[in-house]
Amino acid sequence: MIDYQDFVARYYPSANSARQQDVARFLDNLAEIIGETPLADALKNTQALCSAFYLQKAGNNISRPHYQKIKEYLINLFDFVGIEATVPTREEVLASQDTICYFRGINELLEFIDKVGNSALANYNPTTDLVRVKSVCVLGWLGFTPDEIADIKVRDLTPIDLSGYKVTNKSGTYEVYGQPFTALYYLSGLEEYNGLPSGRKIILKGSDEYLFRPTDANCEKLDGGQIIQIIKRFNNCIPRSMKTSIVFRNLHKNALFIEVYNDTTDKSLINKITSIMGCTLNYAFSYRDQYMKFVEALENNRI
Repeated sequence: MIDYQDFVARYYPSANSARQQDVARFLDNLAEIIGETPLADALKNTQALCSAFYLQKAGNNISRPHYQKIKEYLINLFDFVGIEATVPTREEVLASQDTICYFRGINELLEFIDKVGNSALANYNPTTDLVRVKSVCVLGWLGFTPDEIADIKVRDLTPIDLSGYKVTNKSGTYEVYGQPFTALYYLSGLEEYNGLPSGRKIILKGSDEYLFRPTDANCEKLDGGQIIQIIKRFNNCIPRSMKTSIVFRNLHKNALFIEVYNDTTDKSLINKITSIMGCTLNYAFSYRDQYMKFVEALENNRI
């Protein structure tokens, strides 16, 4: 339906392979969105155009650079097809996404994971079946990167009495209690679990030194990309009716947004964001739009 080779040759003949692959992802995503709808008609449909900005099935935020990139692709596509159409504004794109990618708190996030597990498996076991998903979320919430998560060894979980752990990354040391501690505790001794949605028993292999073990005996440990895949596979099991998904890069941002929301000082919102999120003013203005979406969802009890 969309001649990828012709499109790239016409508009991106000098682009490097990474850019050309990005164009391919954009076109593949658009083709999936519009289905059997004629391309020229779909490109005049505002909702379809808004959806084209979301390259992941799970909802995600649209940064200004990302918006400008997809806007360029669409303008070139309008020219390629030979139609006059209007690219929706960034505000329209953000307003079009009804999937919630934030949570009221870490406990609510973990409870959501159990809710999905219970809906997908008749004999769901909350101490095994999705404990890897829960633990990725706990560590991502604290600010660990996917590579840092993959590198964590069981011995890196320092016990605090019998009720908590200390975990450390390059940014600092964190104390984990309650439901987040429980998730990490059960993961530290995990040998097998029932996969979603099949319920098939999955045996963990690789080195038992690592907190996150692979399922391939020929692989000693996971890498950062495989950590992200744990979340993506889980998202594929979420019923559409829940209108919620987990986006890894939003996890720590979610935690910081809660801090901003709970900041009762008289500082301006931009100063709160700059201080708590440790960012420049330019980034703070971008985060502000995302933060306001979070607040809207929070105060309307959508999360």
